[in-house]
Amino acid sequence: MLVTLYVYSVTSSTTIASFITLISLLFRMIGSATLPLLSSRRSFRFLFITSQSVQLAFLLCFVWLFRQSYSDILTLAFMFAIIAMISFFNGWFVPIKSTIIRSVVAENQRVKANGLISVTDQTFQFIGWAFGGITLSFLGKDFTLWITISLVLVSLSCLFFLNIKQKQGAKGSPINRLKKGWSTLFQHQDLKVLLVMDLIESWAGMIWTASVSLAYVSQVLHKDEAWWGYINGGYYLGTIIGGIVIFKVSDRLQKNLLFSMFLGAIVYGVFTVIYGLLSNPYLALILVLLMGPAFVLRDLCQETFIQNRLDESILADIMAARSTFIQLVYMLSIIGIGVLTDVVGVRFVYVSCGVLLLIAAFYGTFHFFSRSPRQKESLDG
Repeated sequence: MLVTLYVYSVTSSTTIASFITLISLLFRMIGSATLPLLSSRRSFRFLFITSQSVQLAFLLCFVWLFRQSYSDILTLAFMFAIIAMISFFNGWFVPIKSTIIRSVVAENQRVKANGLISVTDQTFQFIGWAFGGITLSFLGKDFTLWITISLVLVSLSCLFFLNIKQKQGAKGSPINRLKKGWSTLFQHQDLKVLLVMDLIESWAGMIWTASVSLAYVSQVLHKDEAWWGYINGGYYLGTIIGGIVIFKVSDRLQKNLLFSMFLGAIVYGVFTVIYGLLSNPYLALILVLLMGPAFVLRDLCQETFIQNRLDESILADIMAARSTFIQLVYMLSIIGIGVLTDVVGVRFVYVSCGVLLLIAAFYGTFHFFSRSPRQKESLDG
């Protein structure tokens, strides 16, 4: 939020502000892609600690940068470089986390475990978005930055308590493991369908980039950056509620992963279309609150489905390849999103992306539920 707001205030351009997300995704994608080259030689604990340590160091570089009197162009260049390095090491996180859950949690408890972790993640996302806008408005960027640094330091301290018994990965050189992850991703029948869905949904997900969200708040809702924080905070509050509900009914969802996943996907698409048509900020806030549970239902059920279907020894490699692919598609989608938003308007962008989300949901529903009862049973098993 801090960097996006700074760039937007200096340039007044959604297009330039979008480059923050573009650079972040590009280097996070590169980080994910290189993970199989390292995970066979280093423990997940070591990679976690290294990732957070480097991110902490580069966040401290922001403190130094804001105390310099460089020109706007040079300051923006340094910002983009720092964001790039932070994002590269952040690209290791999601594949490793998913593999750890697969390793330490029994299959019939994974929906509950994923739900609990989601509640924790989204709680801090909610706090960040809801109070980040307020903090930036009233206390300034320096105070906000030091809060971020303090939280990363706490995260790094916690990682030293990890005690993971890591299962031996797939045999072969790091390059072969890298190839194996990608080949399995495109050859596994179920993963291919989910990959197509992810492709469409990643393209539609460009509407939640910081710059487009800020443009929606300012151009459609006619509010300032505080409401930018409220809207994003409301969304994450909804995901917290969704995570709690999923945690409570995890036993039922575990038996109906596919149905629950597609129900969440369809509801999320419908709500996105309606959201794009609204102009009242209070109704928009209520709707993003309702989007959260739908998104979490779809996301956690898909995550659990993949964890259940894949062997632990290659899960990290496949999840790294999947993460790389998703971020590549998402990155390509936002290359022109700033220009598209400036040309056709942010309202049209939200409505059209909602339609894309519905197309992805119905495509997956048709594929999985057009199978025979025996096939569907084996998938959920």
